[in-house]
Amino acid sequence: MKSICVFEDNSYQNFLPLAYNRPVYELRCGIYSFLERIVLQYPDTEINLFCRKYLERLVAENYPYSVNEIKSSNNGCLFINGRLLMSTPISTTGGEEIGINDDNIVYARLLRKNCLSITPEKLTDKDFICELKKKFNVKKVDAGLIQYPWDLISINKEQITSDFTTYIKSESIRGNVYEGVHFIMDHQIFIGKNTKIKPGSVLDAENGPIYIGNDVQISPNSVIEGPAFIDDNVVIKALSRIHAGSNIGKVCKVGGEISNTIIQNYTNKQHDGFLGDSYIGSWVNLGAGTVNSNLTNLYGPIKVQLFDKIVDTGQIFLGMIMGDHTKTAINTRFTTGSIIGFACNILLTSIPPKFIPSFSWYSDNVARAYDVSRELHVAKRMMARRNKKMTRNGEKVFKAIYALTEMERKQYDN
Repeated sequence: MKSICVFEDNSYQNFLPLAYNRPVYELRCGIYSFLERIVLQYPDTEINLFCRKYLERLVAENYPYSVNEIKSSNNGCLFINGRLLMSTPISTTGGEEIGINDDNIVYARLLRKNCLSITPEKLTDKDFICELKKKFNVKKVDAGLIQYPWDLISINKEQITSDFTTYIKSESIRGNVYEGVHFIMDHQIFIGKNTKIKPGSVLDAENGPIYIGNDVQISPNSVIEGPAFIDDNVVIKALSRIHAGSNIGKVCKVGGEISNTIIQNYTNKQHDGFLGDSYIGSWVNLGAGTVNSNLTNLYGPIKVQLFDKIVDTGQIFLGMIMGDHTKTAINTRFTTGSIIGFACNILLTSIPPKFIPSFSWYSDNVARAYDVSRELHVAKRMMARRNKKMTRNGEKVFKAIYALTEMERKQYDN
């Protein structure tokens, strides 16, 4: 068997709003996304992807893999849950078997005649999963299936260290380092090609490794403390404080103070303001002075609102979860455990609600649904500033998310 299929199960809903615009396996923790880490385990293997139907064409546009169709070898296919934080590969050979963890399918190793009947919709259906468990040999496994976004935040520091140790084989400094830059534990620092680090900056890897990608610009007097991950083409503004656990995606511009926060690609947080223990989507712009609280005055576990239910996260530190394409005005202040939806515009001088549905417009005098045509125009304009163009498939997904979240907004308003 030399074919795998990475799939989404019904728990993708726990990762909204981050997962509206992407399959769960595209979320990053440590140096890699779920999918990237799985693919690393299976060189020379045919890769298939399962995702929600409305994401299908966008995902196919972004990957050279088969999407929502199994092109397996004659020997069958190994299905792998996209929420699996994989550290060692699951064998592609052996008898047909279902790996289970707390009633969740971790993997399913099936022969060709059985795997070709599997569809993305079936793997989100609990009744079908029960049928699989009755039909095939079941093995209980101890596997790292991630349940919620805050789980990714809580293990992010550890995962950066693990990924660096496992996959970054040659520690080296290849960029342009100006005189007056200070390295602490430089054998734990990787700096990619064409990266510039200006005078007065300190990279402190005493408590964990620091990975900095290609074509990164680190402005003067910035401090980066490991473990930290800075992806390609990132700009770090002068006097930035990038603390342990900071995880910055491609083509981001960041400044101020960031601590143990994961930021997906193409997001801006250029100015002063604290951002801690948070997960921020792509194409977000945080206005100057935007801050979040990440600890309650009671020092107790933080509860969050997920649509119509309250969830105890069990976390003492948790800032906010923010979906793609959301914008904030200057001096916006978020309380501990805030959940902010996809494509929101937040212009409040007062503290925003802890839960804001997707496509919401909040200002001091107005709280309403954000017009999808207007927000789509803004999104395209922002992308054009980075020389990116929203494809037709991207636009269809954007509109599909608006339709999906319309009921969410109505229920919340009621």
